[in-house]
Amino acid sequence: MYHDGGYGYNSKNLLGGMMIYDLTILSLLPNTLGAVMSILPQTYKQFSATGTSLGAFACEFGTLNRFAFLTSYDSVEALADERVRLMKEQDPYGIGQYLGGVNSTAFKPLSFARPIVPGTYGPFYEFRTYTLAPYGLPETEEAWAKIIDRRHEMSPLLTNMASIEEGPQKMVHIWPYATIEARMAARAQASKEGIWPPPGGSAKLINLQSELFVATAFSDLK
Repeated sequence: MYHDGGYGYNSKNLLGGMMIYDLTILSLLPNTLGAVMSILPQTYKQFSATGTSLGAFACEFGTLNRFAFLTSYDSVEALADERVRLMKEQDPYGIGQYLGGVNSTAFKPLSFARPIVPGTYGPFYEFRTYTLAPYGLPETEEAWAKIIDRRHEMSPLLTNMASIEEGPQKMVHIWPYATIEARMAARAQASKEGIWPPPGGSAKLINLQSELFVATAFSDLK
């Protein structure tokens, strides 16, 4: 499950009770959104037996008919137990007949990331996914750490986290905004001050993706 080569963290360093986040994307089949919307609150409520549900978001700009579920776990072992449970259940999310795909990724928060505290920050949440070159995380994390406090003053960073799964390492940072205009203003100010993109923070990036999600009515992150 966890990679110890150039793309990820050494799993031996992940033991000991550190916080782990799981980001699961549920993709719906076409023309099923109406049938699913009344079921999703219960899906969210019972999403994990060993973790804590933090938020559920619907994709507004990007690949549509997808919902992102963010869950926290006290340890790698707790997440592993949950994945075993999912494999044993025939329809763990209660929407099996409407599902077109499921993608789950485990993440470790970066050193400067603040704990995720449920609250009202959105309703718009920008999910930015960067693919890192092998062994590229330390240099990227160091560059971000130098500017993140100032960037946070312009608009809050919900979290920045790096994948700990096998394969190319992903860095996902999530930015909440009350309005689209607030996003544009914060990014323009950061660019004007020369802190965005973080100086030196792009040298080890090989792919960048941005998607806009909207918090659902039943999400703890709103």
